[in-house]
Formats: sequence, structure tokens, C-alpha cells
Amino acid sequence: MRWLIIFLLFTNNLLGQFTYSGYLYNANGSGANNVAVKLYRRTNSTISGFTSQNNYNGHSYYRSTGTANWTTARSNCIAMGGHLVTVTSSGENSFLFNLWPSGWIGLTDEVTEGTWKWVTGETFSYTNWNSGEPNNSGNEDYIQFVGSGKWNDLNNSSSLAYVIEFDYIVTTSSWTLYKTIYTNSSGYYSISETYDPSKEYYIEISAPTRVQAYTTSDIQAVSNIILGKTTRNGLSFYRFDVNDDGVISIADKYYVAARKAGIFSKWRTAPDVRIFTTAQYNSIVASTTNVRSSYPGISTHTTGTLTSGGTLNLYIIAPGYSGSVTY
Repeated sequence: MRWLIIFLLFTNNLLGQFTYSGYLYNANGSGANNVAVKLYRRTNSTISGFTSQNNYNGHSYYRSTGTANWTTARSNCIAMGGHLVTVTSSGENSFLFNLWPSGWIGLTDEVTEGTWKWVTGETFSYTNWNSGEPNNSGNEDYIQFVGSGKWNDLNNSSSLAYVIEFDYIVTTSSWTLYKTIYTNSSGYYSISETYDPSKEYYIEISAPTRVQAYTTSDIQAVSNIILGKTTRNGLSFYRFDVNDDGVISIADKYYVAARKAGIFSKWRTAPDVRIFTTAQYNSIVASTTNVRSSYPGISTHTTGTLTSGGTLNLYIIAPGYSGSVTY
């Protein structure tokens, strides 16, 4: 029952998952559908919140830079894809003590008093008890390193550093394309990966290729701007100044009509598709003039290393369109 409760807490709180999500929007605020979000990944042996990596017998070990009680330390290690360190030989005990001479290890008798078990379930045979230990003074169900690498039982009220162990060597690799996710009809994308503290991610989004044809509604939208039926703002220039002369005029209407008729395959000078951050988009919409020189947009947006639980929303503007754009 104890392990069932831990598992339910683990799943209900989404521990052990790396998540990231966001929306890609068209110029009119609708979702940009079927846009590729490329997820890159690498392995990095440096883990935030822990000291540098040390290896022994095919395993990697890190010591926490903060402290926690034993049960929290155990949960933290599980959530990171490892486990609170187990010590199954004198060689491993000496290795750990020489690096980190104090802190929690993954041994407990919390289920049955006097029956000691490693958190991994592996065989409990090697011991290195301090003199007079374990003595269960004050209901002590958890083990710490003390002087000379000896072990002492302790209750859960103490907050100590601890060691996380991975049952493999954590290595550093080059960034590679890991997978490609596509936005849905709402422009939404979502990343969910089993959490591994040695894995780092970033995403790359490139301006997509349009597959939607121009329509009479697009031509009419230019006319409405020219005639003053639609309020002109900074965004209007990105969408309808398609000949890139700094004004929205009948010439732009003819350009859109020519694109619709297949006479032109591209705009004369205006970029075809550009990406903008939410802050840039809001500044463009708030402006009453042409601000393309201040916010030219980019063809590819690349993030820094992602933080789990983060979000990224972007706007994609394709000139000549009055509404949603299909990619």
C-alpha cells in the first residue's frame, strides 16, 4: 500500500515528466495549424541543484547542494529518474564517503522495524553500522553517513544533504534533432517526455510554407483598409503593404489579386512569412504607423535550453491574407 500511495502521488503531480507547450497564432489571432516545432535534445552531465558528477562501477553519483528530510530526498530522486544512493559494498561505501562524508543514503526500515531495505529493492547484505547502531532512538527509520563512513539511523525530522544515484554513466552529447511536433487546429503544441535530469532540450520553429490560396476576401480586406472601412494600424502594413512601399494603396490590391490569379508567384520585395514574439506582435498592433523597420520579424525562432513547465507563444504573419492561413 505504501508504494501504491507513492505511485499515485507521483502520477497525480506529473513528477517524472518534462513538459513544455505553447501556441502559434496567425496574424488575426487564430491558431496556425500544422506548423512544425522541432525538438532538439542532448545529454549533459551537469545537473542543477547537485554537485558535479562522479562515477563508480558503471553508475553516476551526484550530491545535492540543498538539504531535505529523508522521504523528500527519496521522492526528489525518483522524480529525477534516479534513486537515493544505495551502498552494497565496502568499495562503494569508501568511494562515497571520500567524496561526500555525510548525508542520507537509501536505506530504511520504515515498513517493518528492524527489517532494513534498500529503496531499489536490491539485496541488503553489506552493512557498515557505527558502534551501537542502529538503536531506533526516537523511532529512527532512516540512515545517514556519520564519521569514518559509518552508518547511523535517524528520524525523518532532520534535513540533510543526500546523494542521487543513476544506474548508468551520465554522458554529454551533441545537440541532435530528437522529434518534430506539429501544431493542431488551435495552433497548440505540447511536449511531454519522461524526466531525466541529464537531458536538455531546445526548440526551433521556422517560418512555414503556405499552402492556402488567396481569395476574394483577401482582396476585399485590402480595399477596406484603403477605403477606411477597417481601422488601419501597424499590423495592416505587415498584412497588406505587399509591394513594400510604405503605404497601403490600390497597387497592393492589384498585387493580391495577381497572386490570386497566379500571375505572381511571390511579392516583389516583402518577405513571405515572418515570425514574431507576443511582445513584438502586441507592439505592432498597438502602433498606428508602419513599424516594420523596428520589428522586421525572423524566419526561424530558436529558444535557449528549455525549462520544464515553460511555454512559448509566437505569431506568424503571412502577407496578403485577411484571415487564417493553412500551412
